[in-house]
Amino acid sequence: MQGLDLYLTKGKAITCNSKSFNQLKLNLCEYELHFNERRCENFDMVGTYRPYHFNSEDFGLYLYAEMFGMYLLSILRQTSMTLREAHTLALDSVLTHVSFHYLIERYCILLDDVGKDSDGLYPAYKKKIYSQTWGTQECLEETLANAFVLTAHPHWTVRQKDYIQSLYARQREGYIQAHNLNTKHYRELYSILEEQLKAQRRENRKEASAGMPSKNTPSLYEFIHKNLPFRFIGLPVYLVNDCSKLEEFIHIVELLFPQI
Repeated sequence: MQGLDLYLTKGKAITCNSKSFNQLKLNLCEYELHFNERRCENFDMVGTYRPYHFNSEDFGLYLYAEMFGMYLLSILRQTSMTLREAHTLALDSVLTHVSFHYLIERYCILLDDVGKDSDGLYPAYKKKIYSQTWGTQECLEETLANAFVLTAHPHWTVRQKDYIQSLYARQREGYIQAHNLNTKHYRELYSILEEQLKAQRRENRKEASAGMPSKNTPSLYEFIHKNLPFRFIGLPVYLVNDCSKLEEFIHIVELLFPQI
């Protein structure tokens, strides 16, 4: 489906105190293990981007139904938002974060369009830079993906931004660095990541005849921010059954994604 389809609703409005929603709370009662006062899952646990380079036609954004439900319940418990407001915030934050990873892949293609070659820029970057720094404060892609979520939604209210910031403050290394990241440091991190990508390209191409990227190639910061507020139009989205029982997955879909 398209990402915007996930926001659509139909039929009778569901309330947080309805019998069906109380059953959802019961089914997802372990959400406090994942979202609590000490720690929170990062958005990549709720939704992931599966790159074109590794997944061909199955690339896209994969949203895990049960984890999304748990994330939604944590928003409802910790804020005074309505169900609709919390649902929109959950989708905005998760889908924007994972879409940032899609934009990084697109920028790698812009710098060095070699399709799905195993020695291409994007696979090399994932292997030699991203995977070597993930889980540490040096993982710039995750830090910037989190920070981009706030930048990409300038219409958010103070309470929405404060909730996301509090979430970041309880995440692991690499993700937590986005908490209260100032504007100057934010742009500096883009420059560092861009130089890492270009250095990896030079390493890949030092024995090849390919030239340098066009002088008209935008900076990574310009490329990422050229369309704000960001929307994931054209990106395929998959709703994944990560529940232990099929009927629980169906229940989540019926309540939270009734348009599907």
